[in-house]
Amino acid sequence: MFEMLKMMQQVLNEKEFSYWVHQDLFSFQWWLIVVINALFLLLFYFFIDRQRLFFMLLVFFISFDIVGLVDEFGKFFNLWCYPHQMLPFTDRFNTVDFAIIPVSIALVYQFFSKWKFFFIAHIITSAVITFIGIPIFKALYLYQLLNWSMFYSFLTVFVMGIVVKMISDWIAGKKRGYSVS
Repeated sequence: MFEMLKMMQQVLNEKEFSYWVHQDLFSFQWWLIVVINALFLLLFYFFIDRQRLFFMLLVFFISFDIVGLVDEFGKFFNLWCYPHQMLPFTDRFNTVDFAIIPVSIALVYQFFSKWKFFFIAHIITSAVITFIGIPIFKALYLYQLLNWSMFYSFLTVFVMGIVVKMISDWIAGKKRGYSVS
């Protein structure tokens, strides 16, 4: 059984790579993914707090990992899919996972460190991503909801941000606890 699954995975990988090379690479959607990711990374670059650079990069990477993990879960269980990819061997570099959600969570965390303000700002950010961003990405054929709803997406984005804040605050607390000064 394992050998058959391995063979089927190899065939699927070859088909996906062929699709990417012949249908996706340098298509309008591919360029859109590249440009949107670049714009959000530039936004992060210009607004990141240089005094807390390494910590804010850590917050970004925590967000990136959590968003990627949730995305892998959703794709595995056929809840959503991405018809176009920037790179064929990983889904983590699509428009939403690579930059939009992690950058948004990291910047909200940076500008709204108190829980009350973070909570309000993150609700608004989650709503914008979900109820404005997702319909745009669906219209551009960058994202498809399969067995999922936009309301579930809103809850998922919101919970991811809360988890990122909890982890980041915990790390910041540990860092202060080990301060030499």
